[in-house]
Amino acid sequence: MSSEGPVVVPRRAEVEGAGDALAALLEDTTNVSPDELTTMVDAAGRALGATSARLLIADYGLTSLRALGEDGETASGRLAIEGTLAGRAFTGQEVVVSGDDAALVLVPVAEGSERLGVLELTHDSWSDAHRALLDPVVRVLVLTLISMRRYTDVVLRSRRSQRLSPAAELQWDLLPPLTCSTASASVSGILEPAYSIGGDSFDYAINPGCTELAITDAMGHGMAAVLMSVTAINCLRNARREGLPLDAAYLSASAAVDAHAQGRGFVTGQLASLDHAGELTWLNAGHPLPLLVRDGSYCGELPCQPSLPMGLGGAVREVATEQLQPGDQVLFFTDGVVETRSPAGEHFGLARLADLLVRAAMERATPEETVRRLSASILAYNGAGLSDDATLLLVTYHGNAGGPGPQQRP
Repeated sequence: MSSEGPVVVPRRAEVEGAGDALAALLEDTTNVSPDELTTMVDAAGRALGATSARLLIADYGLTSLRALGEDGETASGRLAIEGTLAGRAFTGQEVVVSGDDAALVLVPVAEGSERLGVLELTHDSWSDAHRALLDPVVRVLVLTLISMRRYTDVVLRSRRSQRLSPAAELQWDLLPPLTCSTASASVSGILEPAYSIGGDSFDYAINPGCTELAITDAMGHGMAAVLMSVTAINCLRNARREGLPLDAAYLSASAAVDAHAQGRGFVTGQLASLDHAGELTWLNAGHPLPLLVRDGSYCGELPCQPSLPMGLGGAVREVATEQLQPGDQVLFFTDGVVETRSPAGEHFGLARLADLLVRAAMERATPEETVRRLSASILAYNGAGLSDDATLLLVTYHGNAGGPGPQQRP
């Protein structure tokens, strides 16, 4: 068994040498219907000289990979992420090759920094010629998949390891991609319980000069909580897109939640902005304080006087600032994380959360892998299914690169 690093852009000569294979792939996929995604995967496999190919899609909870079938997941296509070669390719974002003559090749599939799944290829033999084709073929596969998934339910059906509640369906449709990295910063989030999430949510946008984000927790559970969350998140988005500062965004969202809930509910949250120079600015709306990790050490909570939760009509008490250094990580989270209980009744707690965050930093885990590990630890600690939503949003500052637009992780 061997592994390779992430797929890299081949030299121009290699790309030109791959022309015939790419031309065949484009011809095979140009007229593919949205309900024929497996045909597209088969075409990618042929372009790579594979005897068989299948696409493994990560489920909502990022605990398993599920083979894409003609109408969703195939009956025999489930692989755990932990402890499998496919999971290793997914979590490490590295090409994994098992065997020599009859090689199993596992290629991570991602849209920028968002991990989508793994392309599993079977080869009679694996060679440098096949390796040179990986990057351009996988790029075409991803672009085609992204363009088609808006028109079909096949990909979303494949992401389900269990039934998704209507409230969770609405909440997932509200979310941005789980992770995004730029030269200046990375943002990575995750929600649990993934299939019955209620009032928790997060949002972010990579805008010129800064990364803007929010994490929210609506009172209650189920559809009523989701509708309050939808109200808050969309009002915050509107304020952000109108260029309003954090205090004005908070007041606008608070008024909207109050009008929706009519005194019967509220939404806690943190609203934040991180500029390219590393200045983090945030407003605390009755929410747990964020945690700071610097140089592999836990530096404690970042203080900010709490304003009232959105919907309760309070004024802004403080907009706090903190100067981050390159490599700093700030973890925002909802109270369901630390209040999760073990079967014996013990809280997960802040100290355990901070310790796991430091361990991931010491192991140089990527931001998206860090939140996946933290979420898995919370679920394992609870053991019986979470009774409250637990959401994590990790911000990593890379430095003042000032480069525009999302790109691959530095």
